[in-house]
Amino acid sequence: MSYRANGSQQLSIFDRSLRLTRRERSFLEKSWAKVFSDEIFPAIDEERFRVLYSQNASRPNTPVNIIVGALIIKELFALSDDEIVENLMLDIHYQYALHTTSYEEQPLSDKSFVPFSETLL
Repeated sequence: MSYRANGSQQLSIFDRSLRLTRRERSFLEKSWAKVFSDEIFPAIDEERFRVLYSQNASRPNTPVNIIVGALIIKELFALSDDEIVENLMLDIHYQYALHTTSYEEQPLSDKSFVPFSETLL
């Protein structure tokens, strides 16, 4: 897997957060996800993880900041790999925290963490 940095996400017309009611948006912005999205996610330095990836041309990586952010959330809430993947697919809090509300399909699977975790160990 080759390394590619995850640039800032632009909102698309299909962004899930744009379809929230005013009340839903208010609750989301008062939740843990807002703090994570604004403070923690932007502080994840993807470049520090470049050495874990091949220099050869190959399939691009799942965005490192999303993997690291998901691993942080996983530990904060004592979730299993399957639970964090399921929550990211179904819960806008997780999508908002990890800046994936614009993704048509969430970028993590149950296999996303295994190679990353094995490389770090």
